[in-house]
Amino acid sequence: MKEESQFVAGQRVRRSNSSAPNYSTPANFPKTDTKLDGMNVNDLKGLRHQVQEGIGKGIVADSEVRTYLRFLDSIESTLENKNIAIAARARQAAASPSVISHRTADNHEGLSQRFSITKAIANASLGKQQDGAEAEIISEGQKANPMARGISLPSFLLEQRNIYGVDAASPSITAAVTGQRTVSSQLLASLQDAPVAAQLGATMVQASGAHFLVPWLGSMIPASANEGASLSSSASFSQLDLQPQRYGRRADITALALRAASPEMDNIIMRSMAEGHATAKDRAAFAAVVANATYQLATAHSTNGLAITDLADMFNLAKSASTASGNSAAPNFVCSPIGFQALNTAADSTINQTMSGAYRNATGAQVLQSNTLLDGDLTSADVVGGTGTIAGAGVAIAGNWQDLIVAEWGVDLVLDNITDADKGAIRCISNSYIAAGVVRDSLRVMGVTAANIAAT
Repeated sequence: MKEESQFVAGQRVRRSNSSAPNYSTPANFPKTDTKLDGMNVNDLKGLRHQVQEGIGKGIVADSEVRTYLRFLDSIESTLENKNIAIAARARQAAASPSVISHRTADNHEGLSQRFSITKAIANASLGKQQDGAEAEIISEGQKANPMARGISLPSFLLEQRNIYGVDAASPSITAAVTGQRTVSSQLLASLQDAPVAAQLGATMVQASGAHFLVPWLGSMIPASANEGASLSSSASFSQLDLQPQRYGRRADITALALRAASPEMDNIIMRSMAEGHATAKDRAAFAAVVANATYQLATAHSTNGLAITDLADMFNLAKSASTASGNSAAPNFVCSPIGFQALNTAADSTINQTMSGAYRNATGAQVLQSNTLLDGDLTSADVVGGTGTIAGAGVAIAGNWQDLIVAEWGVDLVLDNITDADKGAIRCISNSYIAAGVVRDSLRVMGVTAANIAAT
């Protein structure tokens, strides 16, 4: 019998159950020593189809058919193992909680690290669309404040600061340094741009809408009752209506500074914005306290006068605040600059300590200063029960600071690249939208000066 072979498009077509004796598998055909473990499922399926087709159409030489059949078995086995592994991972993922990875999605800390305020300002000033971390951050800001437009920044961006290796994601600096070091309360305040009101324990909330309604329950149940007896309470359900007020800060940045911006420029701008945002919260918070809190008469030393050297007035203030709030812990104090100076310079001769130092040592509570708690003229009737006004006085405030609600609507930037265009400068206005209110009459205010106050 005569053997005949014909080659069509590089493939051998067998005739008479035979092939040309000198035929060999093409050099570009997959080799049987190909590493299969590093291939994915789709590549393995493609390889399997190519080998099956090569054997069926005679592309593989007769002398190598058995070798390629064994290779085909190896492909099938590898495919089966990979499918089993994929199914196992799918079952495990379905039973496990969701995990946010930096590679698939960003948490707040990751976004804050990648965000560049100078890039966002440059894009906006040139009319370019935001992209990357800048677009994500601005989107988060607009989610927090649906009314916002332009460069709107979420509050977490201004709070993500890692100081001396301390974890900024911790709920407080105190918690972050636990087990690492002992930090005094005065140093804690200087380590972060946290509002003084927040350090005192005020309730900080993220608000939205033109009116933010805060529900709250009135006074506490006055006493317990025997089993089976009914309870009476003066508690009443109400709500606090907070409307945002704008607090602004301006900075002029040259176009050259933006083009040549470095991480240090980002840090400078963000630090200034964070400081302004914290100051805005304090200004709104303490304005609400002074407007709504009850004054405590300071009459321990004399009938119509405040003797700042008398420690009894500080403890009377603490007692009045604790009684009003129903809180058994000694309250923290916050003072205006004049009040803070007076409490830290006047000393009780019997204990050889300043007023604030004696109060801290006796109670463990803090006595803090806030420059946004303004000094000024006080009504004599409030302070000592007299008439007229007392000029240039300070205040000290104590109470249950959780009853002070500070709502924030976020931060936005308004850019003006027209006014000073001839100077190559871009005017940036950072706006914080804040409102505050007191939900219960649990805060007490006391007038403070460096000398006795007499009623007129």
